[in-house]
Amino acid sequence: MLFPVAAFASLVLLQQTPPAQQAPAAPASAAAPQAETTPRTNVNVAAAPAEPAQTCRMEAVTGSRFGRRVCRNSIQTAEEAAASREMLRRMQGARMPDG
Repeated sequence: MLFPVAAFASLVLLQQTPPAQQAPAAPASAAAPQAETTPRTNVNVAAAPAEPAQTCRMEAVTGSRFGRRVCRNSIQTAEEAAASREMLRRMQGARMPDG
């Protein structure tokens, strides 16, 4: 049982080629300009806006013991909070007598 595994491993090792030899670097002369070490980026390419981080939470479901997982990003959460405040303000304003 061990013989086939050893034979396969030796075949795999024989088929691998040694890593390529790297040529020595040419000496830099004093008159030659130094190469930039940082890669250049294309200035004309528009950067994609970063997506806001998503947060997930469990919300209660009416008529069920189990909650529902709801994921929203920070913009959606802020919009929902503003809509809730506005609805509450309108509901409370409707109860107030004219004065």
